[in-house]
Amino acid sequence: MENGVEKFKVELKDEKYPYIKDTDINVTRIGHRVDGKMIYISGRLVINENNEKYTYFERVNDFTLKLQNAKFTSTDKGTLVIKYEPNITLYLVEIPSGYRGNVTISFMSGVCNDTTVLQSERGSLGEVKHIFCNIEPNGKAEINYEISGRTGTAGYGRLIDLFGESLSGTIKIENNTIKIMEDEELDKLLD
Repeated sequence: MENGVEKFKVELKDEKYPYIKDTDINVTRIGHRVDGKMIYISGRLVINENNEKYTYFERVNDFTLKLQNAKFTSTDKGTLVIKYEPNITLYLVEIPSGYRGNVTISFMSGVCNDTTVLQSERGSLGEVKHIFCNIEPNGKAEINYEISGRTGTAGYGRLIDLFGESLSGTIKIENNTIKIMEDEELDKLLD
């Protein structure tokens, strides 16, 4: 996919609070999105177009978007919020599972949070992890991931192209770039 922008429709709760649905976020175009959460978003990050409201994320690659001057956080009650925050870049990494699988992640460094979107009502068809990383200038983040589930089912074959043959590795965000390290030892030797 080319670098560009991803446009998400913003709705209002109680005619006051702007939000996006994480089920509408489909960066990789793998799997379905059925059951997710609302993510409230600062009005400063919302654009009005023809009586509709949208927010625009910049596409970094086939599995990552970013939003300038934004920070992902949650309230004490667990409400998810993307707030306006100067000089912070919010990276949104999407990792879908294989068919009937799941995604296991661990944060090695950086300020990151995740949400899970189910691909069926009870999640039996798999899940999609959305990882939100708040990156300050010269900041970085590192996330280990492991994907399970079938990749031979129609529509899931791209997982291997995006996340490697073993469907596990490390995602590194640093110096305004993002890359996957499938085999860290091999990557160091070839660097």
